[in-house]
Amino acid sequence: MKKILSLFLGVALLACYSCKSHQPYTSITNTEHFTIKTTKVRGAFYSSPIKTKNDNVIIGNHKRTVYFLDKTGDIITAFKTKGWIHATPAPIFDSLVSIGSYDGNMYVFNENGVLQTQFKPGGIIFTNTVQADSSTLVFGTNKGVVKFYNFFDETYTDFFTKKRMTHGSPVLLSNNSIAIGSNDKFLYILNKDGLMQNKFKTNGWIMHSKPLEVANELISFGSYDKHLYTITKDAELVWKFAAKGKIHASPRLTQEGNIVFGSFDKHIYIVNSDGTLRNAIQTNKRVVSSAAITSNNYIVIGSYDKHLYILNSEGYKVASIPVGGKIFSTPLVLSNGTVVCATTNGKIHYLTPHKDFSYMHAEQRN
Repeated sequence: MKKILSLFLGVALLACYSCKSHQPYTSITNTEHFTIKTTKVRGAFYSSPIKTKNDNVIIGNHKRTVYFLDKTGDIITAFKTKGWIHATPAPIFDSLVSIGSYDGNMYVFNENGVLQTQFKPGGIIFTNTVQADSSTLVFGTNKGVVKFYNFFDETYTDFFTKKRMTHGSPVLLSNNSIAIGSNDKFLYILNKDGLMQNKFKTNGWIMHSKPLEVANELISFGSYDKHLYTITKDAELVWKFAAKGKIHASPRLTQEGNIVFGSFDKHIYIVNSDGTLRNAIQTNKRVVSSAAITSNNYIVIGSYDKHLYILNSEGYKVASIPVGGKIFSTPLVLSNGTVVCATTNGKIHYLTPHKDFSYMHAEQRN
């Protein structure tokens, strides 16, 4: 396999990042419940942050840069590509991380931000990557293709949708098949060799909503036709829930088995496992962000109203924190309870809860 990064390139990129015009601005503020460390860089964040085993954070932005931060929010390094980065990073083989770019490349780093290799499969890459087996990576492109890439042999198998971009991200199901949505309005279920097993038709784009495997091997996902669907792996409808706006976000599962998602109709929904409404929380703008679920079963989710919301598992509001920018990406919760939140105006917030902040004082009305 080709190793793209040379020591000279690495030094040059770090030198460029260190120059004065690219220095980030960092500030620390205190709210009633959180100490917030904010780093401001150039470029909007639509990618979502992920964490490594030691709580380092990786995220890309629309200034063509992949950032690697430590668990305190300090930038370790930054890698410049030649295109916007909309995709979310994904962990793959042996502590490596992959992330796609609008420049058509898939980049593979180690956890410290050193580029290991890159490859160009053809087309802009919006989606995250899923590792299907010991050698295969799966992701979509704007060419209407779901790519099955053998990482070690550098060979491809392509599954074509209907010449519409594949913006939704794949998920590996418990039976080792792959579920992925497309802008041709279908949810596809594929085997690890890229052959279609089943498909389910909706009336709108499945623009971004990553499928969620729930109890009894069912699959839930959202569509731009304003519905959240739950289907079997045989692509048979179990139930659908009607929101009043498009669903761009990926559904998330609470520890009780309820489903959380946001909508363009300015609401965060909590839906029971049978598709009935448990609660709905109104925000002041559309909810594009997907939710993060904490280890103690609280819901953290952002809105375009420039607030980060914390809800209990029943959907009652615990806190809403102004963050000074629209939230598109999914928040991330570190092992110490710190929430990492990125915004479309180039801010990365590390919100560390105060020790006396009790999540038990939830509002019982929304």
